[in-house]
Amino acid sequence: MLCAPLAGAEGAAWLPEPGTGDVSVSFVHQNADEFWHCDPAATGCPNGGTTKTPTPGGGEELRQNTLWLNASYGISDSVALDAQLGWAKSAYPGPGPKDMGADSLTGIADFNVGLRWRIADEIISDWPTVTLRVGAILAGNYDTGYINSLGDGGNGVEASVIVGKFFAERAGFSAEVGLRNRSNGIPAETFVNLSGLVTVSDALMLALEYRRVNAEDSIDIGGPGFSPMRFPEVEEDISVLAGRAFFNLTDSTSASVFYGMTVDGRNTAASGIFGATLSYAFRRD
Repeated sequence: MLCAPLAGAEGAAWLPEPGTGDVSVSFVHQNADEFWHCDPAATGCPNGGTTKTPTPGGGEELRQNTLWLNASYGISDSVALDAQLGWAKSAYPGPGPKDMGADSLTGIADFNVGLRWRIADEIISDWPTVTLRVGAILAGNYDTGYINSLGDGGNGVEASVIVGKFFAERAGFSAEVGLRNRSNGIPAETFVNLSGLVTVSDALMLALEYRRVNAEDSIDIGGPGFSPMRFPEVEEDISVLAGRAFFNLTDSTSASVFYGMTVDGRNTAASGIFGATLSYAFRRD
């Protein structure tokens, strides 16, 4: 629960052409020995006062590795389908399974499938590209109730608006704002994904990314009413800042690497996050 993945299923404003698509495999590693915690002594808590403290159990390292498979396919000029599925393993050598954490957990991560509809195209108008996305979330096959659970165990839906634009093919930006609602007592969330892009050469593009998830007011780890079995109900807010480099390898393959860190949050790990992605673009004959 404290290792929210950076490689989420957020959408892209730009769609693949009809009959084309891409498939990518990503590896993400996260580790932390501190977490952003609601400090009862902080002014305004429980309405926002947080501080970084050692992870429960005296600062034991919390780790998670996730392998993501993502795919996108253009159905028509303005509609595309995307999907994400992952497998994850977490480790927390702190309190044992009967307490807050389990030594090691593995399982299938939440499955996310979405439909994107482009309502404005920067190529044929003065507007930036504007795309609407709706998605469905199916919970993975993992245990909840531990600090290192692979997710919150809830099914749900999400919807977002994505805006993107390139300037003379040298620089660009992308912004996504959305809402997410899931079962299992998980607080509803708003999320924001921002990216700034710069083309260095035909083979290299650099990006700076900021991602924020803000959950509705709910319980805090160690606060009134909390117990390990109520981890899915915890108010988990997270802000991540990351840098990414994209490499064009061939006409149909590309790769990227990124490093990020959690710069703010509530009931979430102060993680360092590293990842790498390999992508393949295809066209249906």
